Amino acid sequence: MIEARLMAVVVGALVSVVAMAQSLDIGHGRQGVSGRNAVSLSPAQPDLGGDLRMTELPVSTHPPSFYLTFGMSGRRGPYELADNALVGSEHLPYRLRLSQNGQQFNLVSEKDPKTEHGPFAVTNGAKVTLGQTVMTVARTPARLAVDLAHADKINQTPLIGIAVYDHKLVGELHTLRGKFAALAARVEAETSDGVLQGVPRVRSRAVGGNFSPVVQVSKRDKQNAHRGAELSAVNFLETLFRQYFRIRSQAITEGHVYHFGMPPGDYILCAMQKVKDAQTQGAAGSAMAVWWTAFSFDGERPLSIILNEKNAVTWRDVFVLSN
Repeated sequence: MIEARLMAVVVGALVSVVAMAQSLDIGHGRQGVSGRNAVSLSPAQPDLGGDLRMTELPVSTHPPSFYLTFGMSGRRGPYELADNALVGSEHLPYRLRLSQNGQQFNLVSEKDPKTEHGPFAVTNGAKVTLGQTVMTVARTPARLAVDLAHADKINQTPLIGIAVYDHKLVGELHTLRGKFAALAARVEAETSDGVLQGVPRVRSRAVGGNFSPVVQVSKRDKQNAHRGAELSAVNFLETLFRQYFRIRSQAITEGHVYHFGMPPGDYILCAMQKVKDAQTQGAAGSAMAVWWTAFSFDGERPLSIILNEKNAVTWRDVFVLSN
């Protein structure tokens, strides 16, 4: 006990000796430790050179679908426009056989494989004749279906939209990445401990270790730093969203499935949802969940993507920042 008290007195005296050469500042927006003998323990800032690297989410591709219409209002389907797909009714089933690189199809009877009808064109409005029955192909427009459901969501409407992934957007994304990198560096500086260099190490025989004075950041200050950076990042992201993510859902089904129609091309999907944050104390215990991915759409095959708490990220994960 006596030796532990002596060690504390010695460390306190040593810190006061170097106080003339150093200053401590752990206020908001500061580096935490300054002076020629002070060293911050925050990691090095990331290198932003090279191409954009962004988070990716799996996007599922599905076969095109179609109906067979007849008369004034009769309709059967939908059926998949895929090889070996089942077409028809339970009593008169057929197997669809694609040909001509998917531009035509035949219908082969399940009950009598020798009976084959076709070929028929896959285009919208093409005629399909089965015996005395004449039907018309009605192609279903290909869309992107986004199923967004976060288990910890706060009852606010999520922001969800799609942007055309062109050269203009690429330039804006480079700018956004720079802003995010600066915010990440600021958070690291404000939440990292600082070591006072030049202070002799103290050897304690009671504890058996070496000690040097370390300036630690409080938990509350760390939370404030993270919260302030998130508010800034979300503001940057929402500004970009309003300017470029102008393709919005044309329909919502089941309350959480968003349907998008668009021409063929390259796109980026962005979605944001406020969710509960168990790590934040007080009434403002919320955070912004982000989903972000690039994808290509050929205009023929429907796409789908599932967004939930398992694949949500924060603003810091939208871009890959390597040191």
